Amino acid sequence: MDSKEKDKVFQSFAAKAVKRLQERKTRKYETLHIPSLDENIKIQSLLYPEIVECTEIEDENDPNAADKYAVYLAVVEPDLKQLAVELKDQKEIREYTEVVDIFEMSEISQIAMEVMKISGVTGDRKVTVVSELKN
Repeated sequence: MDSKEKDKVFQSFAAKAVKRLQERKTRKYETLHIPSLDENIKIQSLLYPEIVECTEIEDENDPNAADKYAVYLAVVEPDLKQLAVELKDQKEIREYTEVVDIFEMSEISQIAMEVMKISGVTGDRKVTVVSELKN
C-alpha cells in the first residue's frame, strides 16, 4: 500500500472514529414491558463512567447489587429516582436503590441485560480475525 492509499485509509478511519465517539455520547432509549407490573418502562443507555460505577459495586449480601444499580440508573420512565425519594420519605425503603425491588429478580436481570446491550457493553456482533495474504 503506497503512502497516498495509506493516507486515504487513515482519513476514512478517522472520520468513522469521530462519528462513533459522538454516537457514544448520545443516550439511547428503549421501552420494555414488565410482566409482573403489567406496565411499560423506558430505559436509557449508560455512559462509560456509569458503567464503571456499576461494575465496582460489590455486596456480599446481594450478588445482584450491580444489576440493581444499573436498573436504578437506567430507568427513566417512570422516574425511579423520584419514586425512591418518595418511598424513602414514607419509610418503605431504607436505601434509594431498594426501589428496584418493585421488579421480580428475573426482571431485574433482564432489564440490566437490555441496559448493557443498548450501552454497548454486550452485543451480538463479534470481532473476527482477518488473515492477510502476502504477495
